[in-house]
Amino acid sequence: MSWFGKAGYVLDRAVGLVAPGAGARRMDDRAKMEARWEKRNYDAARIDRYGSGWVAVNKRPDETDRVYRDRIRARARDLERNNGIAQSVLLAMERHVVGTGLRPQAKILDADGTENEKLNREIEALWEVWAKPKNCDITGHDGFYGLQRMMVRRMVTDGEIYPILTAPEDGFIPLQIQMMEADALATWMPRAKDKRIVSGVEVNEYWRPLAYWFYRDDMETSSFGRTTEAVRVDAGRVLPMFVKTRPQAVRGISQFAHVMGNIRDSGEYMDAELMAARIAACFAAFIKTGSGNTPSIGRNATVQDALGRDKNVTRLEPGIVNTLPDGADVEFANPTHPNTGASDFVALQQRLIGAGTGQSYEVVSRDVSRTNYSSARAASLEDEEGYKVLRQFMVERVLEPLWEAFVCACVLSGKLNIRDYFQRPEVYNRCRWVPPGRQWVDPLKEVSAITKEMEAGITTLQDVCASKGKDWREVLEQISREREYMTSLNLGGLAGSSGIGQEALSLMALDNGKGE
Repeated sequence: MSWFGKAGYVLDRAVGLVAPGAGARRMDDRAKMEARWEKRNYDAARIDRYGSGWVAVNKRPDETDRVYRDRIRARARDLERNNGIAQSVLLAMERHVVGTGLRPQAKILDADGTENEKLNREIEALWEVWAKPKNCDITGHDGFYGLQRMMVRRMVTDGEIYPILTAPEDGFIPLQIQMMEADALATWMPRAKDKRIVSGVEVNEYWRPLAYWFYRDDMETSSFGRTTEAVRVDAGRVLPMFVKTRPQAVRGISQFAHVMGNIRDSGEYMDAELMAARIAACFAAFIKTGSGNTPSIGRNATVQDALGRDKNVTRLEPGIVNTLPDGADVEFANPTHPNTGASDFVALQQRLIGAGTGQSYEVVSRDVSRTNYSSARAASLEDEEGYKVLRQFMVERVLEPLWEAFVCACVLSGKLNIRDYFQRPEVYNRCRWVPPGRQWVDPLKEVSAITKEMEAGITTLQDVCASKGKDWREVLEQISREREYMTSLNLGGLAGSSGIGQEALSLMALDNGKGE
């Protein structure tokens, strides 16, 4: 607000103190004038009867989120446990962002610019050993690729996850990962020895995290019961994984926050529809008598057979023919459930949920009955772009710092003999993370398109293999071994045939299609 506007408000308040009636009229006139200004500029900012109920505030990220963060996280976890749609969103994220795991390819170059194959393979071999559960996970339960899926799940559900780098004395190398949930952050600490702490995160004057404060009980088991003692962990050891949408944000919030209402409403709606259908199925027919003595629900109506014996007719059986007493009539129930519009309503909700979580309806619902090749491919490509963003985010926030710590730990433990590592760490920390292979919508069409791209020189074997989650060097080596073996079996013609690669590629595409 300008100084002129502020002066006007001060004058209004002064008039109100001296002459309340005149002050009230001034305030009413000012509100009308501001309403005209609002309407003249932005409809989104109108404060008339259409916008007066829309109350919003401008605050720092933590001031906006900290009051509701824990409640939203608890509700998101409840949906994770009890709602099938929420579980479908999470499973889709796990499958497509990391799948079987983002795997590293060491890219160390020699002085002449060629790859140092020997050293690269040596580091990758050490990585495969370290990535096993007993070596990488401080609890010994998950391998590193399982930890990746946990990171994605917790980031989406809780909004944040905090892997901590630890240095065990008895490990394969002095490096393990300790996964810490958002609940472990000591959010009650506003200051500690003149340190600025925001929701458990110690920051400097530029909002750069310096350390994270975790409850000791969450860091390590205690025999003294639950305490509120906090432990300071240097920011260099913590790999915080949350989506930062505002410059001063130091914590995340559940990705379900945007669609939590839709997910819960869909679940409760389906529960209500199911209950209504079950109740409707309990009523088959009603027997009305001329005397008005209709049996109540739970009692049996009877008729007499040819021998004059009473017979129960409240049960319906195939082919049965019964005689009703005089004045009696049968009225069949006409239930309105299942509701024929239920599927359309749920589909609409799933579309909104998918849009809010950055995924298509087909991925969230697992329903592909309404798609053809073109629409399915378009949706798949659009989804893949979103997954690429999350993968890149994960690589930058977690995987690259972890790889640097891994190589350094291998050097310190003597597993790698690199004398000038600490003089040139950037040379030896080069790495490429390869995502899992992406399934093809129509394998034969995909193979044809890829072949033409390679012939035109607009893609490479390395890119194609990476899209399938494979190492191009291993692919070429395997082809070489197969051709050598075919030659040893006097199949030299096939081994040297230029068409065998195309045939194998087509067979691989067919096999890929069966595995979808």
